[in-house]
Amino acid sequence: MAVVRCMKGLHFYDDDKFSSCPHCKKAEETGQDYAYGSDLNSQVTIGMEDAGSNVVDVVGVMEQKPLKEHFHVDAVDEDVTVAMYSASKGNDFITGWLVCVDGPEKGRDYRIYHGINKLGRGDNMDIVIKDDIKISREKVCDIVYEMKKNKFYVCPSINGMIYMNGEMIGEPKEIVTGDRIVIGDSTFEFVAFCRGDKKWE
Repeated sequence: MAVVRCMKGLHFYDDDKFSSCPHCKKAEETGQDYAYGSDLNSQVTIGMEDAGSNVVDVVGVMEQKPLKEHFHVDAVDEDVTVAMYSASKGNDFITGWLVCVDGPEKGRDYRIYHGINKLGRGDNMDIVIKDDIKISREKVCDIVYEMKKNKFYVCPSINGMIYMNGEMIGEPKEIVTGDRIVIGDSTFEFVAFCRGDKKWE
């Protein structure tokens, strides 16, 4: 299974199950996009606090910004396939993982990259925990890799309670391999790739 971002940059989907983005297809058929809390997913809410980096509000209509505003793509390469590197993270080198050891997505792993990795249930998150309905669509926490110190931190937000190694946390805490984080009905174990003297240059 490979979770990929759609061509419009608005959704994530499993490309083993779908040849193209099912969310975009549904939006075209119905004129509504579930990713922004429309009738297709009216039983839940979606927070827009972090959507500013992906969309702009034009007379009440959500429109996608051009991808080149979010990623480093040279003008000469606009008509060719290029590797996309997140401007906010610097590059897409793996620095570690969260592994779901208990909960609706037990057995799955989630990649952690340089910089800030937003975690939540919404499709606009970096770490998407889709099946745990007790996790907010809005950002629940950030998993941060700080390159200079070669360390990781979990930074809670106001959208849910976070427990680390059995204790609730309300401020940023350093995490190391083996630490367990509980969010909603899910328990995640952290595994660091970058540690000690090992880090990407």
